[in-house]
Amino acid sequence: MLDLKPLTLKERDMFTDIFNKLQPLASELSFTYLYMWRGYYNFGWDIVADHLCLVSKPENYIPFAFCPIPLDGKRNDEKFRIAAEALEDHFAKENNPLSFGRVEESMLPQLRDVYGDRIETEYLDWASDYVYEVSKLISLQGKVLRKKRNHINKFLREYGSYEYVPIDETNKNECRRIFDEWCEKNGNCSERRVTCERIACNELLDNWSKLPLKGALIKLNGRFEAFTIGEKLNDYTAVVHIEKGNSDIHGIYAVINRDFCMNEWKDFRYINREEDMGIEGLRKSKLSYNPEFLVKKFLVKVIH
Repeated sequence: MLDLKPLTLKERDMFTDIFNKLQPLASELSFTYLYMWRGYYNFGWDIVADHLCLVSKPENYIPFAFCPIPLDGKRNDEKFRIAAEALEDHFAKENNPLSFGRVEESMLPQLRDVYGDRIETEYLDWASDYVYEVSKLISLQGKVLRKKRNHINKFLREYGSYEYVPIDETNKNECRRIFDEWCEKNGNCSERRVTCERIACNELLDNWSKLPLKGALIKLNGRFEAFTIGEKLNDYTAVVHIEKGNSDIHGIYAVINRDFCMNEWKDFRYINREEDMGIEGLRKSKLSYNPEFLVKKFLVKVIH
């Protein structure tokens, strides 16, 4: 029987240890991601049969569970089945069908082993992560990324020098200002998606010294105009959780994307820039950087 508990900073070290052993590819499988979005997704957790069970009960979406996560990072079908059955019982007691959300493609065979033909799968293209080679985002070589080089060159011609400044306690509030100005410029400050993203961003900034984050600001003519925040996801992949900038400044996104990789992640092979949320402009932007691969994710419904 599950005894779901709310996610707090007290779980940081335990969750981080579990994910370090798992070496995940999906952006959701980090303590930081879960913590920053906990208000929106209403996460609860418990340990069953040496597996971490995570459940989300968002306001405007069907409740779902993550696939049970082994505490030692090693597959154990028997214990996985016990944890999955505990999740199914929990959902049944609340009169909800069990759905597994954000399921990586590699997990589908294990779910089929447990449930057989009792599952239906739906590809979540809007939730799939875009993953790039760090070295390519630094060099921007080749015909495919020529436009990105051109954006940076135009930025340098128009604005000359700029500063790359790591985020710290003294300047982190500049990120809040940039975010507010970004949503005002886009006219979407009242949208639920943006409101939730602002809350998630503030969670990172409010707990800057307590989370394993790296971040940077771009300073132009004495004013900060863009910021980005990320962290290590696994031993060879970093993840970018949020990035915002002044879109009136041509090329600023290309600059901060390249410089963040160059200054913080050059020793990593990949960088995960998360999903496009089904937003056409964001999808176009992420595809324009020619991702190395997508971390495909699925919704898996268990049928009675």
